[in-house]
Amino acid sequence: MSWQQEQTNRVGQAVRALRGTRSVAWLSDETEKLGCRVTKALITDMEIGRRKYVAVHEISLLAAVLGVTPAVLLTWGDMPDGEVEVLPDRRARAELVADWWGGELMGDLIPAGKGLPRDQDTSELMHLTRQRRDTKKLLFRAQLRTIEDTTPLDKRLMAELRERLESLEKRIGELHDKINGKADG
Repeated sequence: MSWQQEQTNRVGQAVRALRGTRSVAWLSDETEKLGCRVTKALITDMEIGRRKYVAVHEISLLAAVLGVTPAVLLTWGDMPDGEVEVLPDRRARAELVADWWGGELMGDLIPAGKGLPRDQDTSELMHLTRQRRDTKKLLFRAQLRTIEDTTPLDKRLMAELRERLESLEKRIGELHDKINGKADG
């Protein structure tokens, strides 16, 4: 069986398992409610292994309706420690494959990632975006404390987090503009 067919079958198996006792018609109707129908025939063909490919929009819609991420469909049955053939003849632990689908590059220390090109700007943008999310979470938690509980150390921490967030936002904006061809120079 080809790598492409194995990928398609994996998604089909995930869809079948995740929909449980709900009908194919239900799943199709729910995708339509999200704005784009995945037909009953397509879902059935995918589930029984007759479908030759799965389109990105189908993965997105089906994952949303089934209450999982697209990475779950693409690593079905092997999370977290099983091996997934992420690219033809390139295997990696399912957890790392899910991370890759979620925006983290596979490093050269992972055999599946050896020799793959790296776009430095988009890699940095993804990394900084995750840092911004984490910084926002920390700042939110720090702000939850009541005024009476706030110490000078807390105030300094919040100021540092705001400063870090501002710095991250600036660099993210610069990278976004550079990647999209809007940078000066």
